[in-house]
Formats: sequence, structure tokens, C-alpha cells
Amino acid sequence: MHISRLFILLLALAVIIPACGKKSTDEELVRKAVDRAVRNVEEKDVSAFMKLVSKDYRDNEGNDYNGVKGILVYELLRKERVRVFVRSLAVEVKGDEALIDARVALVRGMDAEGVKDIIPENAEAMRFNVVFRKEGGDWKAVNASWTHLGATGLL
Repeated sequence: MHISRLFILLLALAVIIPACGKKSTDEELVRKAVDRAVRNVEEKDVSAFMKLVSKDYRDNEGNDYNGVKGILVYELLRKERVRVFVRSLAVEVKGDEALIDARVALVRGMDAEGVKDIIPENAEAMRFNVVFRKEGGDWKAVNASWTHLGATGLL
């Protein structure tokens, strides 16, 4: 089963973090944003997800903000259920930039409740490196790169 690389990349884009009254660290906010981005994809909420992407987004594949939106709409218009499992997440904050290194498993068309339920034919594992920048107090994705991990990445 072929799953769009960019679609999987979008899953890892934990990007905008609303300023709030509690005193969370930037790392905690980025981790919470990952959870929110995953929820947006699983709920097929393109509008909410796109609030997580900077208007200045550019990646090495030539995608910009509108390209990301187009691919996300295309992928999420499909009837199949989408499940996202973040297998690992490392966050490093440097001033107004944050870098994440995430390993993600995307499952389409089956009711997997956990990684143990994944059938490799219905899933793809990816590693993402995403750069966030603080814009007006919110963290937004400005760049991302990704690689396929193969079946071993699902473990």
C-alpha cells in the first residue's frame, strides 16, 4: 500500500502552540502540539491542522503552505479511517526555533488501537525532522524532511 510521504510528514507537524496562562516549557508545548496534530489528522480536520503550519513553510520537496494543504485535503477526503502512532519523539528547543525528531507509524483502513494491531501491508513507518519557529507567540512548522523506515520502523 502506497501512502503519500508528504501526508505522513504532515502527521508529524506539531506546529502551532497557542499561548496560554499556564507556565509550560516550550518543550512541553511542542509535545502537546504533536498530540493535537495527530488528533487533527485522525479527525480529518484540515482547517485545524493548517493552523499548525506557517505561511512561510517550505520543504526540500518543493512544497509550500498551499501545497501542504492540497495534499492533506486529497489524503483526508478518502473514506478510510486513519490512525497515527508516534513511536518516539525528541524535542530540542533553541531560542525561537524547535527541532523535532519523530518516528511515526501511519495506519490506513483498519481499526488498529495500538501498534500491536498493525499489519505491515496497511501501515508505513517514517522518520521526520521538523523545524518550528515561534511566530507571534505560537510555534509553527517552517520546514520538514522525512525518510522511510521500512517494516522494522513499525516495531
